[in-house]
Formats: sequence, structure tokens, C-alpha cells
Amino acid sequence: MARLVLKRGADVRIRAGHPWIYRGEIADLSGRWTAGVAVDVVDAGGRFLGRGFYNPRPSLACRILTRRADEPVDGAFFLRRLRAALDYRGAAPSSDAAFRLCWSEADGLPGLVVDRYGPISVLQCLTLGMARAIEWITDALGELFPGAPVYRLDDATAARIEGYAAERGWIGPAGPDEVIIAEGPSRFAVTLGGGHKTGFYLDQRDNRARVAAHARGRRVLDGFCYTGAFACAALAAGAAGALLLESSGEALEGARRNLELNGLADRAELRPDNAFDALRQLEAAKERFGLVVLDPPPFTRRKEAVEAAARGYKEINLRGLRLLEPGGILATFSCSHHVTQSFFEEICRDAAGDAGIAVRVLAPLTQGSDHPVLLNVPESRYLTGLLLQVG
Repeated sequence: MARLVLKRGADVRIRAGHPWIYRGEIADLSGRWTAGVAVDVVDAGGRFLGRGFYNPRPSLACRILTRRADEPVDGAFFLRRLRAALDYRGAAPSSDAAFRLCWSEADGLPGLVVDRYGPISVLQCLTLGMARAIEWITDALGELFPGAPVYRLDDATAARIEGYAAERGWIGPAGPDEVIIAEGPSRFAVTLGGGHKTGFYLDQRDNRARVAAHARGRRVLDGFCYTGAFACAALAAGAAGALLLESSGEALEGARRNLELNGLADRAELRPDNAFDALRQLEAAKERFGLVVLDPPPFTRRKEAVEAAARGYKEINLRGLRLLEPGGILATFSCSHHVTQSFFEEICRDAAGDAGIAVRVLAPLTQGSDHPVLLNVPESRYLTGLLLQVG
């Protein structure tokens, strides 16, 4: 096996439990190697640190998979890791439940995401190494879920950076084009291969239930509604009505489908609009809501653009707070790991100050427990939020 030697001092982060090795931290690579295949990683003194997939193309050149010298990266390895991920989450409560089975680094498989939608597995390769290991992955899923269809939905941006062709489609026998999943009292239609992420924002499941607990009798504004999951949860919990804002026509049709699926369409208004513009217009019209949800797409994926993203977050939260009636609730989120909880609180504090509104923090919010966070890998925490109440 090829041996990747780190520069002196570059092993500190790896020994502390972080799996990432950048190209500039590598002193030497000896032996025969192939991009996307596992290599041994050693420190400057030749001491074994771990084993991981190596790819010289991106700046993040290697991600540690195992720290055991006697553990080969093979089909049995993937089965062990995916079985452990399933054991951590426990058995799915029903045949129409949905959850994240594998969350990349947090489940010891950097570069792999697997979501379960009822009986279907949707997998996403984020590295060349995982793309090359696809047969091991699908064999392991076949062991865990015999006969269950598997859909592959690679991230196109990651594929371009890593240098492989992003795949989209069924692996083996085809499953249905659409699957209906259950979440609390609600049901949602997921189109396989369509929409954002792997088809649905599973990471917000716990937050939807928490927000819905404050919805009864309130008028709800679901900004950046995507396919309307927050609005559906609120209406199912007794909200008086909901206004859903979404700039994507395709997503808005998905929201309409979900509202109809749950018998909630008569209490909802769907508005195709840019949320930034719509929030300003609603404020100018002196509209008021008892509950506002702001769950935008990531405003930045790069550390260098955090300040610009902060301005966007401040703008929408300023407008959202001004749209609340006395005692109203704001559920607000950021899904960029570059925006930490403390930084997001600072942004919302500035927005409240500019709005001249006293705001009570009801709870910090984060991703669901099926998207675990590794303390050693802060990047695994990407969803941060606040549940706020105006005085």
C-alpha cells in the first residue's frame, strides 16, 4: 500500500481526531498509488496515523477512514460502518419513516451520505474515493436492507472538484419515481432524484415539531418554504393560516402537493416570490404574523464570504422580527458551518437592535440527531438556529 507522509507538525490535528489532510500538509507519497484508493498515512517520523482515500486533485487531498493499522478498507469495513450507523439511529419506526443513515465524517465514512426514504436508500458520493467504492457501499446496503431499491444522487459540485462523473439514477432494479414519507402527523411526497439535498430536508425534522408546538391559532409566514414542510407541520398543529414564499416554481409545486396531501391547502397561500423582496413588501403593507420561519439556502459555502452572508442573514431577520405581532415567534436558521452558533446569535442580536425590538431566546436550534455532530470535527455541525419570541 502507498504511504503518505505528513510534514512535521501536520499530524497534530489528525491525532486530535480530525480526519482531513490538505495537500500542503503532505511531505511525500511513496509506493504505487491510484487516485481515490486508500493509502497509509504516517507522521514525519514514520508512525502510523491512519488510512484513507487519497486524491491529489482537490486541496483536501485525504480523509482518514480508519486509525487501526489492522483494518483494511474493503467491503467488510463498509458493512461494519453502515451497520454501526444504523444501530446508532435505531430501527426505523415505520415503513414510511425517513431518516439519515450515514452522515459522512460523523459516521466514520467521510464523503458518503445515505438517506432512507421509507424502503428506499438514496446515496450521495462526495469524494472520488467513495465513488470508486460504490460496489462495496451498495453491497453493504443490500445486507442491511435486503431487496430495497438504491438510488444514487451524487453532488455535482463535489464531483467536479474531485474529478469524477456525478451519477444520478437507480443502482440495480428501479424503484418508484415518488415515495410518500411520514413525519409526525404529516405526510410528504419526495421525488427521487429531484429537489435539494437528496430530496427532502431531513435535518429539520426535530425543529419542525418544535416550531409547530407554537403554531396553534397563529398566522404563519414560511419564508424560503421549499416544499412547505414547516408550513404543513404548523397547519397540522392548528395554525390559523400560512403564507408560503418560494422563488422556485418547481419547489412551490412540491409545496402545493404536500399541502393537498395533508388536506391543508384551504388554509394556505402560496406566493412565487423572492423572499428578500417579499419580506420588504409585507413590512411596507403592515402585515403581521404570529409565527415566522426563515430557513434560507446557505448564503455562503466559503469562509471568505462569511461577512457578506452575515449581511443577508441580518436583513431577513430584521424584516422577520418587524413582521411579528406582540408575543410572536421567529424560527430562524443558517445552514453554513462557517456561521457558528455564537456568530449567528450576534447577527440576530444586531437585527433585533436595529429593529428596536426586545427579543427573548426560547431555545437554540440545530440539526436532528440522525445528523450527528463529532466534537473533534466542528464542520459536522452545519445547521444552527434560534427560536425567538418578541416582547
